[in-house]
Amino acid sequence: MSNYKCLGDYIKETNVRNTDESVDRLLGVSIEKCFIPSIANTVGTDLSKYKVVKRDQFAYGPVTSRNGDRLSVALLKDYDEAIISKESRSRN
Repeated sequence: MSNYKCLGDYIKETNVRNTDESVDRLLGVSIEKCFIPSIANTVGTDLSKYKVVKRDQFAYGPVTSRNGDRLSVALLKDYDEAIISKESRSRN
């Protein structure tokens, strides 16, 4: 018998968008489990559709081919809030 617990019992998905474009710090989620400055070219990009992550929330980046078998997940500690790609997911 496993002692593992289902993570879903302890977290919930959030879906707060940057609709008023008040947050302009764009971060990415690395496979090293930390937030990193985004290198995306955002010129002409509608940042109102990006998701807001607040301090002490997790963000998860969907699996891409360059991840291999590693997950991109991080806990925001260094900023009060940031925005992440609309394809990413945030959790409390």
